[in-house]
Amino acid sequence: MVDHEWTRDSAQPRQLRVLVAEDEALIGMAVAYELEQRGHVVTMAGDGQKALELVAQFGAFDALVTDMQMPRLRGDELARQMRARFPDMPIVVMSANHVPEATMALEALGGPITILTKPTPFGHLADELERLERERLR
Repeated sequence: MVDHEWTRDSAQPRQLRVLVAEDEALIGMAVAYELEQRGHVVTMAGDGQKALELVAQFGAFDALVTDMQMPRLRGDELARQMRARFPDMPIVVMSANHVPEATMALEALGGPITILTKPTPFGHLADELERLERERLR
């Protein structure tokens, strides 16, 4: 961890430990690269179930980025379980398909959460994650 914290007046975020659940390897690599370029530490999970196993093994992460459609455990279910355990954790859900019902269910979870449609422009994911972290700190 870096020794500075994000404050309300700070433009630079603190380094976040981000759990990324993505079953498509190339997309996962691109997400990890984008977040690591901003100084965040990324742990990858190939699906939602593996993400839960990593939380059980390593404890809480600072944020979650998850794909919606994955084998074993979908992203919306992962987000629901993570929100129940970590109410203030910033969560970014990525989906190639806009499903209004899923979006409404995710937004109903409360807390800092956003849904992005894939593909997103480079930098947008990190911007949104950092915006959610600032929101969490308010």
